[in-house]
Amino acid sequence: MPPHQTALNLALRSGVDLGHAWVQELADGLGVRVLFLKGPTLSRQGLRAERTSSDVDVLVDPVAFDRLCAEIVARGWQERPAPLIGRLTSVHSRTFLHPYWPCDLDVHRHYPGMLVDPGTAFDALWAEHETSVFAQRSCTVPSRLSNIVILALHSLRGTRRQARHAAELDALVNVVLTPAERAHLPGLASRTGTTVTLAEVFRRMGVVVPVDPHERESAAARRWRERVASGSFGSYFWFAALRDARGLDRAVIASRAIWPNRSDLLLSRPETVDTTVGRAVARLRRWGRGVRSVPRALGAMTLNTRNTSIEPGGPRWN
Repeated sequence: MPPHQTALNLALRSGVDLGHAWVQELADGLGVRVLFLKGPTLSRQGLRAERTSSDVDVLVDPVAFDRLCAEIVARGWQERPAPLIGRLTSVHSRTFLHPYWPCDLDVHRHYPGMLVDPGTAFDALWAEHETSVFAQRSCTVPSRLSNIVILALHSLRGTRRQARHAAELDALVNVVLTPAERAHLPGLASRTGTTVTLAEVFRRMGVVVPVDPHERESAAARRWRERVASGSFGSYFWFAALRDARGLDRAVIASRAIWPNRSDLLLSRPETVDTTVGRAVARLRRWGRGVRSVPRALGAMTLNTRNTSIEPGGPRWN
């Protein structure tokens, strides 16, 4: 049955449950491995207080990512429009929406902060996956220990911007691990490429996880440290995009950073009053927010450059 016939007038919580089941059914029909991230599974595993999710997060076997996304579109979903900076930096996922479905589908080809090859990371998570029931459908989810790794990465990226993420991380490091989980965590961190990105989290958890020296010196690790140190504010993404760009692309990025066009402005700030005056006011307010975040962004990037160079156009962790 098409999505609009099953999801019309659904409450958000019901839509999220049915969204899990619908994507699992679609993936199974294609023979594609998927893992549902975060969401209700976290409270079921005792890793976060229960709350209603706003979307369905799913990590896809990277070799089948494009195939699954194409099938989602074929079933009536549309990719959510994104401003220029979103298209430049969010290369790890695609978000889909449907006019008759109450939640988005956030489809990931890999997860930011896992520094090994995306296929290797997915295989490591899949090797110990579990199942959880959504809308009477058994769905594949990461193990509790894997979700600790995933939630820690998610929280780290937003701790300086949102108190909620900082609180989640504080709660996470105090989760009681079984002896078996403690013994297993170092190997999982190595297989998912998180020995560097989660080094401080593991230390706070009291788990000894040896840092992979090759991982520590990688361009991806440097980008991760830079992103976390910057606080993940908008100005950092613009500076990073400018650093990676070439030729005329830099001019386009710089102009959009200084004065976003109407489409980008309304996508990033949907509350904007869509008049000449309203858009001008929104752009000026955006300037105020951006200027305040510039020192932290430049400080993070300068510190990283002093320690070791990052080649323009190099691998992106995000």
